[in-house]
This record gives sequence, C-alpha cells and structure tokens, in this order.
Amino acid sequence: MSSSGSVVQSEAGDGDLDRRLFSAVERLGRALRAARQSLATRHHLSTLGASILETLADRRQRRVGDLAVELHISQPTASDALATLERQGHVVRRRDPADRRRTLTSLSPTGADIAADISAAFSPLLTTGADSAEARGPALRLLLTGITRLQAAGAISINRCCLTCHHYQPHNGSPARCLLLETTLHDTDLRVDCGEHQPTATVHDQRHTP
Repeated sequence: MSSSGSVVQSEAGDGDLDRRLFSAVERLGRALRAARQSLATRHHLSTLGASILETLADRRQRRVGDLAVELHISQPTASDALATLERQGHVVRRRDPADRRRTLTSLSPTGADIAADISAAFSPLLTTGADSAEARGPALRLLLTGITRLQAAGAISINRCCLTCHHYQPHNGSPARCLLLETTLHDTDLRVDCGEHQPTATVHDQRHTP
C-alpha cells in the first residue's frame, strides 16, 4: 500500500476510534441516567431534582443562576425545581450576604441524606473491576480533555477540572504540578470539579465572550 493510502487509512481509523469512544461514553451516560431516574423515583423526586441535590452535595452554596448554568437548564426551570425541593424540605435558601436581592441554596439535612444515598447507590455501577489506578488515570485525562474541548466549542459552560485551571502546570518533560497545592499531579490525581479552581485567562475569555 502506498504511503498516501496509509495516511488516509490512518485518518479514517482515527475518526472511527473517536466515534467508538463517543459511543462508549454515551452508553455509560444512558445507564447512569436510567439509574438516576430510578433513584429519583424512589425518593419522590424528578430527575432534575435528584441532579440538583447531587450538585449541592459538595457543600458549595449556589445562586439559582449558577445552578442553571452548571446543569445547562434555563433559570426559570432551575427556580421551579428549587421551589419544589424547598417545599419538600430538601434544600434551604438564604439571602446572599453579598447581594440581598439574591438567594443562596444549600442542602438541608434530609437533602444531604438523599444525596448521600444516591451517591452510595451509584458506587457499584462505577466499580471498574481489576483495572489498576495507573490504567484508569490516562482514561480520566482523556475524558477531561474531551470535556475541555466541549467547553471550548461552547457545548459546556462550567468546567472546573485541573486542565483548565490557572494553578495547573502541564507536564513538559516532567510531571504536571498544582502550583496552589505545591504538589505533583499524576493522571490519577486530576480533579473533575475542584473547589479551588481558578479558570485560565483563555477559559475566562471564552465564558465572557458574547
């Protein structure tokens, strides 16, 4: 086969591999959505309500607009879902000390219990079997790279992973580092949603481009 034919075949193979990776991730997503729906029904919640409780489980208080952006829903939809969760006693809303016109939402004790139950129920689904951490680390980096590309394309608004953080120092012949924590970051150490995340200038510009 000619060298040009090999290049064409390689490019076609890369495209097929990308599609298979996407298909695999999509299949995992469908399984998790079905599991979440079942868990939501068990707790007399909507799927969105369950997702909100899961999101708030990190104990970071959020404004309605923050939740809407993070979950890719409209602000009125987020507001309606929070009103339902508040009536059920699963969330608490307080005035934002920085802006009294706004409210901050956090989990109530019952909401925290439900979020913990959902997390525990997901654990068996997420068990990866005998694969070592070293084998799973590159897969985590691959997925975070894909999420970062989706953010750059405008398909994702919020991305607080290490790869888009100002404190992240990529590996250029040496291990990557977190400059904030002053520690080496192996693939297995990468965070998907970091509370100390500070977006890089590029990511900040993308989020604020009209």
